[in-house]
Amino acid sequence: MNKLNSFCKEFVAIVKGDDVEAKAQKVWRQAESALKVQIAGLKGDVIAKEDAVANAEEALSLARVNHGNVISNRESYVSNLIDAKNTVTKRQKELELHNAQIAFLEEQYKQLSE
Repeated sequence: MNKLNSFCKEFVAIVKGDDVEAKAQKVWRQAESALKVQIAGLKGDVIAKEDAVANAEEALSLARVNHGNVISNRESYVSNLIDAKNTVTKRQKELELHNAQIAFLEEQYKQLSE
């Protein structure tokens, strides 16, 4: 009787297609894979983002002292200083948004895993 039941279940599954539970498991595997891959890729980019912030901060330090040169054009000096600060702010925001995206995806993964 067990073989008949197993046969019947397989036959029905073939005729009807995947049942809801089988589809849910398949979609979960796809979602889990997508989230894990995306999180890993984003985490790999964090170092580059942190380096970009550090480089921008270094450029601001150099601009502050006019790269060790005499200031012959005050307007240009101030403009370069403001540009360097804007770059630092931009890179910091990029890193912050990047980390927020990672946190969001990790939170979604955790919720779906429960």
